[in-house]
Amino acid sequence: MLKTYKNLRIWCVIGLLLSAYATYVEVKAEQDADYVAMCDLSEKVSCTAVFTSSYGKGFGLLQHFTGDLTPPNGVLGIMFYIFMIVLTFVEKRLAIVTQLFIALVSNFLSVYLAYLLYFVLDDLCVVCVCIYIVNFFCLTETWRIYKLKHGAISAKTSGKTNWHKTFGFKND
Repeated sequence: MLKTYKNLRIWCVIGLLLSAYATYVEVKAEQDADYVAMCDLSEKVSCTAVFTSSYGKGFGLLQHFTGDLTPPNGVLGIMFYIFMIVLTFVEKRLAIVTQLFIALVSNFLSVYLAYLLYFVLDDLCVVCVCIYIVNFFCLTETWRIYKLKHGAISAKTSGKTNWHKTFGFKND
């Protein structure tokens, strides 16, 4: 089980670093119109164009509710990965269920953002695609942890149980 937590933490740290870089690029691009990021390889392969688009904040959805207070996607990613890492240290069923739920949500958001990236923005963002891949591996690791923990719980409650003692019957 420790290996699974280790792998999940590694994927989360990679996602955290990518999200921090995405935030850095967005902030630099907003401060300096001439800024060219490492991930800007051509006109159609530009993470700066994606990060500074209307979809670069709040997934293109939250600004309808929060207006100018909408955080960049990179900041939301940083919060997501930190939360995932913190939950790896909590030994409660609710923690793994929460991790599984938010990992699923992050993958749905990745599919949504990939759609926007390709079909709406007509761009390829190398950092974004890397984040989508990290989210997928976070989901697979979280699923593995869930199965290990759920399997352990099921094993404890299946097979020979003491239900007969609970209801006052003799065990024959």
